Amino acid sequence: MTFPVLPPFHVGLVVAIASGFCFGFVLERAGFGRAQKLVGQFYGYDLSVFKVMFTAVVTAMTVVLLASAAGLTEFKVIADHAASATWLVPFVAGGIVVGMGFVMSGYCPGTSWVAMGSGKVDGLFTVVGSMLGGLVWSELEGRPGFAAFHNATYLGSFYLWELFHLPARAGPAIVGAAVVAMAVACFALAERVERALAGRADPLARGTPGGRPRRFVISGLAAGAAAALALLLVPVGTQAVPSPAQLSAADLARRVLEEPWSVRVVDLRRREACAARRVPGAECVPEPELGKLGLADASPARDLVLVADGSLAATPPAAGAFPGRVLALSGGWKAWEEYALAPPSPPAADADPAARDAFRLRAGLQSALTGMKAAPPPPPPSAAP
Repeated sequence: MTFPVLPPFHVGLVVAIASGFCFGFVLERAGFGRAQKLVGQFYGYDLSVFKVMFTAVVTAMTVVLLASAAGLTEFKVIADHAASATWLVPFVAGGIVVGMGFVMSGYCPGTSWVAMGSGKVDGLFTVVGSMLGGLVWSELEGRPGFAAFHNATYLGSFYLWELFHLPARAGPAIVGAAVVAMAVACFALAERVERALAGRADPLARGTPGGRPRRFVISGLAAGAAAALALLLVPVGTQAVPSPAQLSAADLARRVLEEPWSVRVVDLRRREACAARRVPGAECVPEPELGKLGLADASPARDLVLVADGSLAATPPAAGAFPGRVLALSGGWKAWEEYALAPPSPPAADADPAARDAFRLRAGLQSALTGMKAAPPPPPPSAAP
């Protein structure tokens, strides 16, 4: 929220609705609510979408760079917060799927809402389809096979000036100047392409006429808007944060070793203690700093596991906003220390296979985390004569 929420009037939501209305109005008046207008860029006879969006990118980039140079903001902080990390294969696959949907429907996810708001039935179907696609993705996101694909080829976060080994201070300005020069050249080239391919323009690329479908869509939107405005007046009450489910040290060890993509471990102890020893892959975030992680906007695909000094009886408020499942290490760090860092006692000679497997896991984990040679397992019991 950019603005505070003051019951009974949710100021932030009202401002969001007003700014969204203005943005949609501009897009509609620019013709971005018509499928023919957007598809024209793929055929080359109408590159308005490319020119408008590229202009917006260049303008925003230039304003941020100038504001950073004037000391009004910090460019690197904004970039680290806003820029996404890179997963190469999922990004390529997602770009192909989105591009196919763009061409077949004639809308991108944003302009489909503009078309639906102006009463176009094809825009309504595109919005419904994007919602169903998001629902399917959310159901598949936590599956082990899909999660492995979703996290494949992780390259981290990097920027163009780092890729070209430019100086840290002057690198953003150099890249910004190069992008502006590229934009000017691309705009000139786009004008030439439009003139060369003007004969391919669709003669039916006109606005959608009115009628029953248009009235049906707009009346449905008006009813939805009235219901949303009525809900804005409902006071927001406080909701108790439930206690986190407990996760044993053995279960956490197996998930960290066998399914590391399924958990996000956050150590709530003092930073010095966490830096000395912690669960493999754990993030050292003391509880007072937990709000800096932005857990309310984090992906719910991974379970959030909290590690405290002892048992965690209540979920911290910042962790309670996490949309996924919140777990707490049963017994806290002391339980993990006893399980993973202390040498395990060998099982009896006649122990069952499950006990032997548990011993091997603890012995291997203790050896890996402490650097000590793991104790050999006991010999198997001899066969009866």
